[in-house]
Amino acid sequence: MAEQIGFLGPGLMGKGIVKNLLKKGYPVTVLAHRDGLNLEDLTQAGAAITKSLAELGGRCDRVCLCLPSSKEVEPAIQGEGGLLGSLKPGAVLIDFSTSYPASTRMLSGRLQEKQIAMLDAPMTGTPVHANAGELNLMIGGDQAIYEKCLPIFQAIAKNIIYAGPISHGNIVKLVNNFLGQLTNAALAEILPLATKAGVDIKALYDAVRVSGGNSRVFEGVVPAVCRRNFNVTFELRLAHKDINYVSMLGREMNLPLPLANSLLSVLDLAKAEGLGRENTNALVKLYERIAQVELRGTI
Repeated sequence: MAEQIGFLGPGLMGKGIVKNLLKKGYPVTVLAHRDGLNLEDLTQAGAAITKSLAELGGRCDRVCLCLPSSKEVEPAIQGEGGLLGSLKPGAVLIDFSTSYPASTRMLSGRLQEKQIAMLDAPMTGTPVHANAGELNLMIGGDQAIYEKCLPIFQAIAKNIIYAGPISHGNIVKLVNNFLGQLTNAALAEILPLATKAGVDIKALYDAVRVSGGNSRVFEGVVPAVCRRNFNVTFELRLAHKDINYVSMLGREMNLPLPLANSLLSVLDLAKAEGLGRENTNALVKLYERIAQVELRGTI
C-alpha cells in the first residue's frame, strides 16, 4: 500500500505536485497554507482536505511542505500545534520550499530528536512543469532516506539530483537562483539602454543568441518582455527572498558576495516600486520608467 502523503502548501507549484502524486496512486491529504485557496480541483482529483496540522501529521507517513520561505516553514514544524508534535517516529518530512540552509539544519535536528527524518527538496521549473510532472529537484538529507522516498520524487520530477547532506539541496537551489536572477537583472538594466539608443531588439537578440552572452534566461526573457508577457511564474518578492538568503549565507560563512549584495539592492528598489507581486521579468519595468522607453517587438 502506498504511503499516506500529507501536503501543506497547494499553491502555484504545489497543486501540480499533488495532482501527479494522486495520478501515481498515492493517497494525499492537503492543507491550505493561506485563506482563499480554491481546492476543488484537488478534491475532484481525489485528494482529502484537512484544516489541521495536527491531523496532517498524525495521519500521514510522509508530509510535504511547499511554502514561500523559512518564515512559514519554521512555525509549521515547531510552532504551536505544529508537525513536530504530531508526526510519528519513522515519518519523513520533505520540504519542497526554498528555505534558509541554517534553518533547515536546525529543524532537521529537532525532528531527529523524535526519530523523524527530514529532506530538503527545493525545485526549479514553472507551474507548467509542476503540472506535467517534469520538475527539477535538488535534494539534501540522509541518502538512505532519500532512496526510500525516491518513488515520490519520480512521480513529480523529470530530473532528480541528490545534493548531499541536509540543507545542501537548498544551497544548490540558491546558487542556481542567484545565477538566473543575476542574468535577469542584467537584461532588465541593459535592454532599455539598447532601446533608448535606437537598436533593433530583434537584431540584438539574434546576435546574442549565437554568441557568448546567450543563456536560457536570455532566450526566455527577451521574447517575453518584447511581447509584454509578464504572466507570473515566479514572483519578484520570492526572488528577493532567495537572494537575501544568499547574502545571509555569505555573511554566515564570512565570505564577501559583492554581486549578490548588489543584486539584492536592485531587488530592494523593485519591491519599493511596487513590483514585488509581479513576475521576475517585470524588473525591466523599473529601468523602462527611468529611460522612458518600452521594449516591444516580435521575436
